[in-house]
Formats: sequence, C-alpha cells, structure tokens
Amino acid sequence: MIELSTLPRARLFTAFGTVMYVEPFTGELRHGPVESSPANAFFELGNNSGGTNRLGRLIYAVGGSAEPIDCYPDTCFSVSQSRRDNRSIDPTTFELIPLERGLLTLKSRGLFLSAIPDGHVRLAASVCSTWELVIASENWCTETTSEDSEVWRVTAPGFDTKKIEKYIVHPTIRAKSGRKPVGLKVLIYGYTKWSHGRVYYDLSRRLHDRGFIVDILDWQINNFEYKEELSKYYDIYLTSLDGVSTLVDTYGVPYGKIVAISHSEFDIRMLIDKKGLEVFNKFASYGVVSECVYSASVTRGVPRMPKVVPLGIDYQSFFSGLPERLVTVGYATSMSLKIYDVELKRGELAEAATREAGLAFKVAGSTADQLSFHDMPKFYQSVDAILTSSVSESGPLSVMEGAAAGRLVIGTPVGHFPQKAYQGGGIIAPIEPDKFKAFTAATLRYYKENPTAFVEKCHVTREAARMFDWQYSIDEWVDLIERPGSAAKSSRSAARTYVDQGSTSLAPVCSRSDGEAGSPLIHLINLDRSIVRLSAYKDNNPHLVRNTVRMPGIDGALVDRSKIINEGIISEDCSYLPGSLGCALSHVSLWKLAVSENKVITIFEDDVRSSFDFLTESSRIISSAPAGWDMIKWGFLFDPLFLWLDFNFSKAKLEFYDHRYSKKGLLFQSDKSSRSLVRIAHSFGLQAYSLTPRGAQKLLGKCLPLKKRTIPFPGTGVVLDDTGIDCAMCAAYSSMKAFVCMPPLVIPDDELPSDRVSADQKMGSI
Repeated sequence: MIELSTLPRARLFTAFGTVMYVEPFTGELRHGPVESSPANAFFELGNNSGGTNRLGRLIYAVGGSAEPIDCYPDTCFSVSQSRRDNRSIDPTTFELIPLERGLLTLKSRGLFLSAIPDGHVRLAASVCSTWELVIASENWCTETTSEDSEVWRVTAPGFDTKKIEKYIVHPTIRAKSGRKPVGLKVLIYGYTKWSHGRVYYDLSRRLHDRGFIVDILDWQINNFEYKEELSKYYDIYLTSLDGVSTLVDTYGVPYGKIVAISHSEFDIRMLIDKKGLEVFNKFASYGVVSECVYSASVTRGVPRMPKVVPLGIDYQSFFSGLPERLVTVGYATSMSLKIYDVELKRGELAEAATREAGLAFKVAGSTADQLSFHDMPKFYQSVDAILTSSVSESGPLSVMEGAAAGRLVIGTPVGHFPQKAYQGGGIIAPIEPDKFKAFTAATLRYYKENPTAFVEKCHVTREAARMFDWQYSIDEWVDLIERPGSAAKSSRSAARTYVDQGSTSLAPVCSRSDGEAGSPLIHLINLDRSIVRLSAYKDNNPHLVRNTVRMPGIDGALVDRSKIINEGIISEDCSYLPGSLGCALSHVSLWKLAVSENKVITIFEDDVRSSFDFLTESSRIISSAPAGWDMIKWGFLFDPLFLWLDFNFSKAKLEFYDHRYSKKGLLFQSDKSSRSLVRIAHSFGLQAYSLTPRGAQKLLGKCLPLKKRTIPFPGTGVVLDDTGIDCAMCAAYSSMKAFVCMPPLVIPDDELPSDRVSADQKMGSI
C-alpha cells in the first residue's frame, strides 16, 4: 500500500441502495448493505481531466494507506490481490460521466462498471443501464454545466436513455449517501406517473442543475418505515395539496417543512374540508400553477396569497418535424374524471368533435393502462393535432407538449391555456359542450381541407412553444422553495449575478466558471442609446437571455482620441470613423477582459439572430475543437462579402448566393443543419465569436495600435485599406488557430440597420 493522497475522493452507492466496498480478506471490490459494509472503497479524482468529464480511479483505503483497484470483465481486485491472482497489473483509469438528477456512471476502455445484483462489481457492460448507475457522496462528482450534463444523451448507443430516465432514485439511497448540496434537499411527495410524474421529473433535473438535491417519494407506496431517516436528511417536502394530510398525519412532517402546490380549485376545496382555511398559513411556502388557480384560491377565502409557479416543459424533448396533413387527432389525458360528482375531462366531447370532422381519434392511455410520460414525445409524433376538453385543469400539460411537437392544439379556456394560446400556442374553443363540439369540429374540418394553412399553423405553434420551456419558469420555483429569509436563499443569491437593462445584465445568470469552454457566457455589446436593438435581441433570441450579460458599447463620437493615442490603442493617423472606432474599442475592451481574467469569452453584437440550438451546439463544437484553438466565429458577413478559408491542402475564396434566410430569421433559427469548423484565412463581420485568452493576446498584439495601413491577402491579389476592426483582424488570422462555424450558428438581423455604419455615414455627411 501507499500513503493516501490529498486528491478529492467520494464513496459510491449503487442503484440497489448498496455501497461499494473492498472485502478485506479477498481484496475484491463488491457492493453490499451500507450499515454493514466497511467504508474502504472510494473514487479518487485524478490530476487531469479528459474532455468534458473528469478522470480518476477506484482505491482501496485502510488506515493511512491506499492502493488502486484493477477492474476486469469478471471481477475487480485491489492491485495486491491482482498480483496474488497472477493477473496483469493495470490500475484502471475511469471516466466519471455525470448523467442527470445526481446520477453518474464510470467508464473505462469502452466498458461501464456494473454492480451485479449478487454483490459482484465488474467492468463488463457495453451499454449504461440501471446496474451501471451510481450515486456519489460528494457534490464535485456531478457538478457540471446544464449543457455538459446533456452530452451523454447524444452519444447513444452507449447509454440506455429510457432506463436511465425511468430510474427513480429512492430517497433512502440519497440519504445514505450523505451528500450535502449547495442548495436545499427537497423531497417531492406525489404521483410518479402521467403529467404529475413528468413535472416532478423535470423539476428534479432542472433543480439539480441549480445546486439542489430533489428526489421523489411515491405516494402510492407505504413509506412509513423510512419516515425518520428521510425527515433527518431532507430540508423541504414539496407536494400538491392532496398530499398534505398524509404527510402531516401519517409521516409526521411539520407544516413548516412543507411547500404546498395547488393544481386546481378542487384540491383547494378538499384541503379546506379536511384542515380548514388556516392550514395555508402554516406552510413553509404556498404556490399555485396558474393565474386561474390563484383566483380560485382567493375566491375560496384562503387567507394567504399564493405565489404563481408556472409549469414548464422540456422543449427539446418534444420538438419534432411538422405533420403534412391533418389525419389523426390525439387526446393525451384521461377520458373521464369525476370530483364532487362533477365530470372534469369530458373526453367524449373531444372524440365526438373529431368523428364529426371525419378524422381518426387516438388516446394516449387511460387510468388503468397508462402510457409512460417518457413515451409521450412519440405519441405526439403519431398524431397531427391535440385536443383538450376539460372544465378544470392545472395546465393542461398536454397543450404545451403538443405545441412543442408542432401539432395543431385546440383546448378549452382553463388553467394556463388561455395565456399559452394568446402567445400563439394553440386555439381556444368554447367551454359549453355543444359549442365546444361545433367549434372544434369546424376548426378541424378547415385544417383538414387546407393542408397549407395546417402546416403553417403547426409551424407558428411550435415556434411559440419555445417560450414554454422550463428555462422561463424555473426561477419562480426556486424562489418558492427558497422562501424569503432562508439561509439557502441568501447563499444562493450571493452566488448569482443580476444584471438589469441599464447596467450589465439581461436576467439572473447562475454562477459558473466562465472559463470552461463548455459554458460560455455571452457578452453582448450594446450602446446605451440602442434600447430598441436590445429589445429586438431579447425578442429574437429568448433562448439566450439567461446566458447573456450586457456590456455597454463605446460611442466612438464621444471618445477622447488624444487619450487613446497616448494609451497606444490608436495611432495619430488612424482613419477609423466614429462608428468604426467605437465598434473596435468595444471589442478590444472585451479582448482585454479575456486576458485579464484568463477565461474564454463569447462576444455578440446586438443585431443578430442565433440558432435556437446555439447553447448546446456551441458547447458541442467547442468540446471537440482542435487542441489549442484561439478563436471560433459563430457568424460572419456573407452578403455581399466573401469568405476566405484554409483547407490545409489549399486555401479557397468562398462566394455565397441564393441566400435562403434573407428576411426569414425565424426559419434560420430553427434550422437543424449539421455544423463543423473550418480554418479561417480571412473573414469579415464580428456578429458572434468565442475567444481564448491566448487568442485575445494575439489579436491585441497584431491589431494595436489601430492605424492607417493596408491589409494584404497573400496569394489573392487583394489589398484593403484598414477601415474597421474586422479588417485589422484579417492580418492576425495567419498567426492564429482561428475557425469559422459552417453553416453559421448566428446571422445578422437584416431588419436592423448597423449602428456602426449609421454613425460613419452621419460623420461622412457633415
């Protein structure tokens, strides 16, 4: 054995609720009951990391010494035992891969480490499924950006995504791990299937990315034997109102540890009948899922004003191609449900309207035979429209999911649907039975007979649904859980930066390591006077708002030229006009920021439209970019300018024509083309780019001071006067590892005039 290192280490717990340990007499790595297994096996972090994921090894620790563990397809042994067993000595290096909800897996030599039900541990699985899932005792094992945490989903077939998503971490396993997160430890008490299950699953994923631990306790199962263990570990219980009585009366949970959520007027009524109105004042927090339920709470006489916490969806999970014709109508909830002898769902109305329109009717499932919510994306793809016919709903969730799938959505004005329909996410039908049937049948018939109008309506609906994603509502849930004045809220608030329109921020941005290439924060250059442009940026790029920090642009007309001459930023003969000078100085200031803070920086100008996949695609591209890259341009000017590229074997001048997205920015943003990097020789336009500290240093060295000069393009016969910073940069690319993303992820907003050009033209007319 060797002396223990000071590197971080963590205990590992399996999906079976057991812990990994080394059997002292045999030296074999096994897994067994937490209570009776020695705490002598750990994952130890290595000195280096591989790509996005950390590298490390398993160690056997006894007293003050430790030795590595070798893993084989049939068993895992400590090094000393491997030697006695005449096996080859090769301490196994593992890639630690964070998955979702605090789960991870270990991979080495193309195989995953498996906990076999009989207690053995083997390096034998080619696919990560349930047996390969691990929970760690330490936060660092699964700390990652929200973008990086999704990488494993696109590396199939190495992961059985369905089984990983369907695996529910039993709260006792998490409690045994003893992990202490930055945020609160939240236990959701509720139904694990259908719409409730979907909401709880999404909340678990999203809140974990915010530093919480969130697990689900199935209320269909008697968990009485675990109540003491769970009460000691979890800080907060989150439940719908119909779970309150069981938590309090059966499990002995204090009201002060309960965050209560109302989904409808009926659950408010039921709780009042059981516990009275004053119970609402006892909760740690009280929330409702829509303005409609807020109104119901007030009119029912509840003395405490609730917080509205809107439901969301995982937009990308449901996004799919548009249907071409209206043939089949889907129904994604129960056909019938009675509460207080009131029929709520009225599925027969939806079916009758569909039949009257001459269309097929398809139901996702029933209470007795439920379709897993994980399978709902495929259900929406199998139909062309979604109907809801309820008289009372919390959502319904199906209208948002169907809209994200690009289906025609028609529903009654209940829950949050009127607001979603107003945003373009569907069509509101009358609530009275006869009127609902007549209106819905006529609407379905119209879109059945007009395929072009049908496809266009589906497209508009799908685009509107982008705003239904959890990213736009999760902060409300965080605020509800972190009730005012709590220690958790104070500590998390200190770890977040709030930027308003007038200073440096567009929205709350989670604290993270901006220097990590996988998590670029967008620094948006925007002049103080350009309020309309900032508004257009936010309207056109809602998916980027929470990742954007506004950086006040420099107005070249207000610059003291003598001062920046003395500072060596420009020479006396610099001929840049005010607009071009301000643009250059704005970019230069951010290059200096990259150098001074030694971090990768992503810079945007404010007249752009970005791909809706920018965050995930840019992270993917950066993670696989050539080693030592200096700069990646996500967009460039191609109308009417050229692009000069370096293909190693030859350079090329690229001319563009047939600009398909001219005045069609929304279509560009939805484009799913495959992107890759190509080396730049010369390029114009600085709409969007990522820059390393080394790349920034090279640009500063090559471009400053800005001066009167010509920029030759060797081998082309092109020689240009330096009239702008993007022209000056063309002289630097030959000494840089600079790349352009093809096709671009960002294009200019061709409906906005250039601030730089406008300022220069104004100066030229004086």
